[in-house]
Amino acid sequence: MVEKNKIITAFQTAGYISILTVKFLEEKGIVKDIGGIDIEEISQFAVVKDGNLLSPIRILEGKGFTVITSQIPLPLKAVNELSEKVIQIYKDKKADGIIALDGLSVDEAKDKSEVYFASTYNEKEIKNCKRLPEGAMMGFNSYFAHKARKMKIPFIVLMAETHAEIPDGIAAASLISVLESLVNIQVDTSELISEYKKTLDQINSLLKRVSQAPKDKEEQNMYV
Repeated sequence: MVEKNKIITAFQTAGYISILTVKFLEEKGIVKDIGGIDIEEISQFAVVKDGNLLSPIRILEGKGFTVITSQIPLPLKAVNELSEKVIQIYKDKKADGIIALDGLSVDEAKDKSEVYFASTYNEKEIKNCKRLPEGAMMGFNSYFAHKARKMKIPFIVLMAETHAEIPDGIAAASLISVLESLVNIQVDTSELISEYKKTLDQINSLLKRVSQAPKDKEEQNMYV
């Protein structure tokens, strides 16, 4: 039986995969934007949604879970205040665990993105996911893991492999496949993958044309 009442955090990662995951779930109607979180340290930022100026940190609601996400990178000075507010939402929702979405940078592009997990407790197995044997983490998720340990909050971070510098649809789709075993969602991610591959093909085609374009002799002589 799938556990419910989870809090999911999705902040900017390598390959933008956490943001892309939430965006796709919102487009498919799996989650709905229900409000935002105001943080003094990022009050100089705002996002525009349907013509409205809103806090960049958004709260989205799904069936049995709540997503907290941000479209802008979080400065370190905002981490403490934000983590306190996430914990308060965790308490208000009477949640039974927190799941953080993250990316794991790899040196080479792959056709399939593996997903790894680490936790503050002895989570033995997660479907479509491997336990990360060793490594290091920094930023919001490492800070939150520290607070979760102290407060005995079950906390899992899911890390999908990504090599892309553009939004990585393959990695985001892999994250969603893991989430399906942790929260109450079921969604076809083939569109997400095909759009990513289409964008990648367009970029590679453009780079190939640029590399093959004849160069003016005078321009060539400008550099040594």
